[in-house]
Amino acid sequence: MGKSVIIVESPAKARTISRFFDRGVKVLASMGHVRDLPNHQLGIDVADNFRPRYVLTDNGKKVVKGLKKEVSGTEEIYLATDPDREGEAIAWHLKEALAPHTKAEFHRVSFHEITSEAVQQAFANRQDIDDRKVQAQQARRILDRLVGYKVSPLLWKHIGRGTSAGRVQSVALRLVCEREREIQNFQSQEYWTLTAHFTPLKKETSFAAQLFKLDGSKPNIPNGEQAEFLAKEIEGCSFAVADRKVSQKQQRPSPPFITSTLQQVAGSRLRMTTRQTMSIAQQLYEGVDAGEGGPVGLITYMRTDSFAVAQEARDSAREFIKGHYGAEYVPKKPNLYRSRQSAQEAHEAIRPTDVRRTPEKMSGFLTPPQLKVYRLIWERFLASQMAPAKLRQTVLEVKPEETGLKHDYLFRSTVTETIFPGYGKVFKDRDIDEEEQKEENKAPAQLPEMNKGDTCKLLNLEREQSFTKPPNRFSEATLVRELEQNGVGRPSTYASIVNTIQERNYVERQKGRLIPTDLGFRVNDYLIERIDRIFQVSFTAEMENQLDSIEEGKEDMVHMLESFYKDFLDSVTDAELLDTPDQEKVRQVLDSFPDNMQWRQASKVGKRTYDDRKFYQSLKEQVEKQEKPLSDKQWRALLALAARYEEQMPEFSRLARELGIEEEVRQLAEHHQKQDQRKQENAENEPAAKSLIDALSQVQWQPPEKRGKRVYDDSKFYNSLKQQVEQGRNLSPAQLQALKKLALRYQDQIPSLEQILEKHNIQAEDEAGDEKKHEISQEEKERVAEMLNMMEQIKEWRPPKKVRGRTYDDRQFLESLQQQWRNKGTLSSRQIAALRKTLAQYRSQIADYETQAEKLKLPLKENAGKAKNNN
Repeated sequence: MGKSVIIVESPAKARTISRFFDRGVKVLASMGHVRDLPNHQLGIDVADNFRPRYVLTDNGKKVVKGLKKEVSGTEEIYLATDPDREGEAIAWHLKEALAPHTKAEFHRVSFHEITSEAVQQAFANRQDIDDRKVQAQQARRILDRLVGYKVSPLLWKHIGRGTSAGRVQSVALRLVCEREREIQNFQSQEYWTLTAHFTPLKKETSFAAQLFKLDGSKPNIPNGEQAEFLAKEIEGCSFAVADRKVSQKQQRPSPPFITSTLQQVAGSRLRMTTRQTMSIAQQLYEGVDAGEGGPVGLITYMRTDSFAVAQEARDSAREFIKGHYGAEYVPKKPNLYRSRQSAQEAHEAIRPTDVRRTPEKMSGFLTPPQLKVYRLIWERFLASQMAPAKLRQTVLEVKPEETGLKHDYLFRSTVTETIFPGYGKVFKDRDIDEEEQKEENKAPAQLPEMNKGDTCKLLNLEREQSFTKPPNRFSEATLVRELEQNGVGRPSTYASIVNTIQERNYVERQKGRLIPTDLGFRVNDYLIERIDRIFQVSFTAEMENQLDSIEEGKEDMVHMLESFYKDFLDSVTDAELLDTPDQEKVRQVLDSFPDNMQWRQASKVGKRTYDDRKFYQSLKEQVEKQEKPLSDKQWRALLALAARYEEQMPEFSRLARELGIEEEVRQLAEHHQKQDQRKQENAENEPAAKSLIDALSQVQWQPPEKRGKRVYDDSKFYNSLKQQVEQGRNLSPAQLQALKKLALRYQDQIPSLEQILEKHNIQAEDEAGDEKKHEISQEEKERVAEMLNMMEQIKEWRPPKKVRGRTYDDRQFLESLQQQWRNKGTLSSRQIAALRKTLAQYRSQIADYETQAEKLKLPLKENAGKAKNNN
């Protein structure tokens, strides 16, 4: 391949692929996306055909800088990113970022499994970047940015800062909220069932049969009185077999996994979150050391909606089945499965790359969570290529022999027996919820040999009271199923959709079920009330179809975005107009200000001057000229002004009651009172802040220092506070405290610091040590990462415990540590100690705990974990 460079997304994938090439070929990792829309700007020129403006991400700046050096002098660059839209977009962005800095020729290579044969075949059939896939990904990114940037400010105004809307995530939230409301509004209905226990005459056996038909229809027994009346009518009757039916049927295996079904089954069987499932599947795809001289990809690409299976994989599975289970388990023709219309048939289903790598053979190389997921994938794929199960169903119907009864009764008992297990020898389908499993038919194990007309005796008749139940709350698995069935989202987005609504605190997961928070309800209700159409399930599904059409070349990206944006902008504008206050109310409030008002003096904060009199006159002039109505923001500012001067406006209280704005005025008055208090506190801090700023002006600053994912730059921080003070903006108490800590850190360069602290009555305790509380060694970081991974082995958690008004929940605590570790890359020493103590309490569920304890410094004694958690 000459001087060549191969670029993939992750180091793990790079390690696996590097095995298939000479040492002269460099395999490098981009660490995901290197370019994206800017963080704090829209980044889209709507007027110029929605042209996006991409910038290097923080990760991209470092990665591209390194890649530029690596590709210098290279002849060929192979972009071997994942075989989907995201992978295609990453490849395109890499080419855009690197092309100006190299004369190398770029090639796109795509494969669905990381094996030597598949990779070599992909390189032999190298291609150009698929512009249609790139455009489909760009369209999705632009849609998401437009929705987020236009809708989120409405939420900030009405719900609170920090809230946000997502084009697809908000639809998922809507589904969860609607299900919860359905549960809350559910009216349980009482009903009764009658179950008869019969015994054939002259036989020592019995069987149960349920009332199946009452007067030829499904029984509807609403209360105990009716159940008792029916039971009394037939308890003295003799009974005979009305019919006996025996039939055989086949049960075909389920297709191999696609992304959504893997997440669903792993969720219901393994109790894994969608994120955990996809993370483990990615590890299996990118390569695991399986005792073959280096890492090897164990499964095909895990983000797919296609049931297609390569011919070679089918043939290999059939050969394996014949050799291990017998020829009768191999179907005459290979099993083929039809994907949904929008599926990408160029992809394959999720399957093992080599069916001969059985879970038993892999058990010594995989972690317990990896082995569980691999076993699911392996068994489901092998079963999908096996013969159907053969079942025999026996139905026995019994009715009273007496005539002249007020009602016609028919009891039925059904038994299904497996006469040939077929695919069930390997994999049994049971991906339904546990609650639903409990409702399965309580049929007898077998039925006695009886023919039509044979008489039987009624032993007893059970009356059982039941109540209709509301639908189950969504689990992550069933929410993914709901999204898929409604055409919302795609394989690459399911996990992030479900995860995002939880990270934003819109939804909580309790006992595996998703429950909307109060914040989630408020966000959802506002979006549905104001911008319903954009967040309808059907509308979002249609957008997904249009994105598919762009990828297929059937739809023009710009035309699709123009069509969406017109309707979207109308919806957002309508929502904004709903915020416009009633202009007659505005006039009445303006008129309530007396002509002889004693206005406060204008005040200057930073570069801005606040003048109540001029502000009032500008609002009055705007209303009188009738050029445009007051905005919601101006209306709230006017009410706040009235609240501030209420003592000089004797008629305003009565007017506020008449206009129905009394509560709004009260809240604004309280808000501004708190603001005034904060301003006063900040003003009191001004002399101390100026003294400390001056004292630090001659300090020789230490170089910036990286801790975890954050860079701490004392000089930059000082200059930001200095600029704020110079602009006349007072420091808050928290900022003054931070400035004091900064001065203490450099006190050896500030001879006058002690006098400054004493003059301004600032406590001089040494808190400089706080800055190092999150510093942990690289070795300790590796131990923490391994300890957090141990959580995957814990399946049975102790119930939450309430102590002196505080609830201690081990699982919630450890999950919060995981989240902090992912976001910040660090834990405090106190958190690490609590992590060790908590894990020790679950030692019985952690494989080889004693060995791990010695390596990771975990407590070994039984009572080591019984100290109170710090969570």
